[in-house]
Amino acid sequence: MLKPVSKFISFRVDWRYSHDYVTGMCAAFMEKAMGSRVQLHDVSSIKCFADHLVYVPQTMSAEKRAMGLLDSAMAMGVMQHKFCERYGVQLHHHAPGRSGAEGICHSIMTERYVLPGQVAIGTDSHTPHCGALGAFAFGVGATEMANAWITGDVRVATPKVCRVRLDGRLNAHVDAKDVVLHLLQLDEIKSGALVGLVFEYCGEAVLHMTTDARATLTNMVAEIGGMTGLIAPDDETVRFLRERRGVDFVLEDWMHSDAEALYAHEIVVDCSSLTPMVALPGDPGQGVPVSSLEAAVPVDIAYGGSCTGGKFEDIAAYHEVLAWGVERGLRIASGVQFFLQFGSQDVRRRSEQAGFVQLFKDLGVQLVDPGCGACINAGPGASERAEQITISAINRNFPGRSGPGALWLGSPSTVAASALAGRILSFDQLRDQVES
Repeated sequence: MLKPVSKFISFRVDWRYSHDYVTGMCAAFMEKAMGSRVQLHDVSSIKCFADHLVYVPQTMSAEKRAMGLLDSAMAMGVMQHKFCERYGVQLHHHAPGRSGAEGICHSIMTERYVLPGQVAIGTDSHTPHCGALGAFAFGVGATEMANAWITGDVRVATPKVCRVRLDGRLNAHVDAKDVVLHLLQLDEIKSGALVGLVFEYCGEAVLHMTTDARATLTNMVAEIGGMTGLIAPDDETVRFLRERRGVDFVLEDWMHSDAEALYAHEIVVDCSSLTPMVALPGDPGQGVPVSSLEAAVPVDIAYGGSCTGGKFEDIAAYHEVLAWGVERGLRIASGVQFFLQFGSQDVRRRSEQAGFVQLFKDLGVQLVDPGCGACINAGPGASERAEQITISAINRNFPGRSGPGALWLGSPSTVAASALAGRILSFDQLRDQVES
């Protein structure tokens, strides 16, 4: 752990990445200040992504098109493409033969590039996703990224650290999303007192989580308001890198906090007591146990996907619930649209190889190629009318975030169970209902 010794510190950055919504702005700032002949530091460690705007041409309303917003959005993508061509930066763009992108930026950075102990910065608030690997990864603004392209460094205020100790074991069908929704409703989080801190996750529950699950914890530090989320790499990290990326990584002794490390704050959660959670529409901090809902909440749309809910093991969770339902004669409830969007093409390929995709197709699940999509109200799965109710595995449910309808947040298994039931409930509640 870093021991604060000065107000500001500078990092040498291993990875710098940006997406189509911001790259052009970064480039414009850089060239205005330094000219068009500026040299970028270590171009091979800079990556750009088309993910935010990939579905905009298909989903933007005629009214917004008439205002010229489609042209403006597409211009941002063109600016990114020109930047990558001019400076030789790798651009992860549309997947050949697919309607979507290669993947969401921080999903691909975790699946292909970032390693434990490295520093990564991105122009996206969910850059802490990569912290699941034991990397120090955080979001930056356009001017910081423009500077980092040239210098390879980033300067930040020395962060304080909050340790989140997740004691005990999670019960079956309670997952990392439920943990985060529990954290978000804590008074100490909702008060804003911990904004800007590094959130270091540890404890028995973390030790038994997969890397995909850990990525949910670190990804949603953005909703908690932290600078980043971090999990010390361990044998699970080594397994993930070997099986997913073919990398034989050797852990080093320094890749953990010191025994005498001092923390600005500590949160302790008894994970064995947690049950499936949902967040009521309007704010991810409005979490409640699913079992506490007094009245049935009917569902019009079930959405599984985004960087938070579109990882391989999230897809496996949707499949587990749906396969259980099919064995008992269940189908997607009448009137419910179920959208499933993969976080990356790598995840889609693994899902196809695992045999998941055919069941989704058989049930009429609408499969969507990678992109930020409905998570930013710019893709299939977003609501279209105010009276619609969505249960979603994305990370935020602020008003209008995913269309004009009411947006509830839940875990992948809760989303799938709700799609089968036609109302919001957990997988365990569905099992009790069907098997009683």
